[in-house]
Amino acid sequence: MRRPARAVAAVCLLLALTACQSGAASGKAQGTDAELACAAVSRLPEQLPGTDGGQAFDIVVARLVGAEELARAAALADAKFQPLADALREAQQLLSVTSDPQQAEPAVKKARTYC
Repeated sequence: MRRPARAVAAVCLLLALTACQSGAASGKAQGTDAELACAAVSRLPEQLPGTDGGQAFDIVVARLVGAEELARAAALADAKFQPLADALREAQQLLSVTSDPQQAEPAVKKARTYC
């Protein structure tokens, strides 16, 4: 399957773009892991595309994976972010099991409440 490799590449690109967009004059990324996770969540569409969404599907997968990893890092540093990390992990797991982003919508909606 090519989707996981593309998803990993897209996550790397997303993180690089996030760092570039939020970087200060010093070139360093601005924002905490939790803030960056929430920024990725906020860029997810309200209604996630189906598996036939082509590039839109790949973008959703990349943003979700990136948000989940950043939220996990935030929760490791501060337990108050654990609910956000849990919600995004649930969304990621649903996506992994079903390969259907729409099945992950309730968990993404829950994550939005923590942002």
